[in-house]
Amino acid sequence: MTRPLSELRGPVRALFSDIDGTMTTGDRIEAETYQVLERLGEAGVPLVMVTGRPAGFAHAFMKMTPVLACVSENGGVTFVREGRKLTKLYGVPQQSIPEWRRRMFDAVALCQKSVPGARLSTDSKYREVDLALDWNEEFSLTRDEAETCAEIIRKAGFTAVRSSVHVNFGPPHFDKLSAAMMVVRQVLGGDANDLSPYIYVGDALNDAPMFNGFPKSVGVANVKAWWDELAFKPAYLTEHAEGAGLRELVAHILANR
Repeated sequence: MTRPLSELRGPVRALFSDIDGTMTTGDRIEAETYQVLERLGEAGVPLVMVTGRPAGFAHAFMKMTPVLACVSENGGVTFVREGRKLTKLYGVPQQSIPEWRRRMFDAVALCQKSVPGARLSTDSKYREVDLALDWNEEFSLTRDEAETCAEIIRKAGFTAVRSSVHVNFGPPHFDKLSAAMMVVRQVLGGDANDLSPYIYVGDALNDAPMFNGFPKSVGVANVKAWWDELAFKPAYLTEHAEGAGLRELVAHILANR
């Protein structure tokens, strides 16, 4: 049963956060959100970004913000800091990526035969492992059309998850949770089988694996738009939506340290 954020207790070793619709408000990260994330880091709680956005975006996030790591492409590519250098960790063997990509473009063609308005997201050119169909960002499909595309892609042998803006799809060997567990193990030095010291916060359908895997999972209030479709629901819910909900969570973490 989902509980109010006020009932969340216990130590927090790191905060894992989705970006679109969680860290952003109306497609941008507000100044107030940057400020509370800076305070979180100053308090000794590292931030890990977790997103369906492409590796190119994640590289920029790592260069422009003090985040410890950034999971991108729903787990396909993860950036971690090693001193002054950034290291990339892939969700599949690198040598297999060209063949996966060829098959994914074939799946896109199948989608376009059934749903004429289906098209790749404009950020797909910055992706290394997965691809994304745009259903609710720069182009518009109905939810039913987006789900039709997702089903076609799954039948072609891929995972496909719908975020608030895209249908992200890729090889069936990773998701946000598997990449987050890798960060816990390889970057934070923790036990990937015990995620209780960590919090995850998100807002969309592609966050369901994280809501299931993190005992301290939090949904910002706008997650209620997808509530009936969520396979796994967050353990806690903020009162506010988007960036204001994230700020509410950070304030709660800092007040209970």
